[in-house]
Amino acid sequence: MFRNVYLKNPATISLDHYQLEVATNGSKYHFPFDDIQSLLIESLDSKISTAALSELAEHGITVITCDSQHLPSGTLLPLGIGGYYQHLKTLNLQLALTKRFKDRLTRKVIKQKIHNQGTVVQLLTGGPATVLNKLADAVLDGDESAREGVAAKIYFTTIGGQEFNRRLGNLTNGALNYGFSILRSCIARELVQFGFEPALAFNHHNLQNPFNLADDLIEPFRPVVELYVFSQLSAQSNEMLSSENKAQLLRILSYEVLINNQCQSVQYAIHLVVESLWNACESQKITPLLLPKVVTLQVHKNEE
Repeated sequence: MFRNVYLKNPATISLDHYQLEVATNGSKYHFPFDDIQSLLIESLDSKISTAALSELAEHGITVITCDSQHLPSGTLLPLGIGGYYQHLKTLNLQLALTKRFKDRLTRKVIKQKIHNQGTVVQLLTGGPATVLNKLADAVLDGDESAREGVAAKIYFTTIGGQEFNRRLGNLTNGALNYGFSILRSCIARELVQFGFEPALAFNHHNLQNPFNLADDLIEPFRPVVELYVFSQLSAQSNEMLSSENKAQLLRILSYEVLINNQCQSVQYAIHLVVESLWNACESQKITPLLLPKVVTLQVHKNEE
């Protein structure tokens, strides 16, 4: 069983006999590194030793820190785990990508995102998602006809109602943003591990965004968060995210998606997606790129 460790209160995190020791609220807890999938540190008053950071990086554990608003703001980026991918070679592969190839990558990613949105509609409403599936199949290279935006409007109106607005400060939007931040951190970490320059993307091109490539790859994963939030949290009466809500959102990494015809955890699916992107860039072919498909919410059997 893999653990997603969420630390709400101030804690002292250190290394003790090759285990992660967490001292908080007068108690000490020990976690074998092989059992940890992710560690989210919310309190700005927490302290962590260099030895603990080193072991967390060595074991490839996702470590996420939060800002003063208690939102995920940073992640530990291990360098060269496994040593399979040379950073300079990967950078050269990214720089060599043609516009046509990048447009084809965009088409495949957006198409899968919209199909996943259709699956979410079916799971939440029990009805068909014919319009969304048709929009997905109509996506062009580079999404030149902007099918993503059209699909988003239909999608959120269907699952959130006519009054739903992503700009409102409420529990639903807070939960969505929190879940997306966790996924983005994990994807960014995986990209660096594989030697990618995360600012160089195939669809997003914000000059001030150091993680454009993570924002490309997160798209087909977003509906997993949306399925969880709209099925589990939207009906709650509280307007702001609670600590319990945040701990539950961290567990999204353990939920299942279908990828390469197998059910895998979101965390491992991220690894497979980034690995397959490297293979696609090296071969200059779209077919190696693997993308997740949304399935019924269920914790992966190896994560229970």
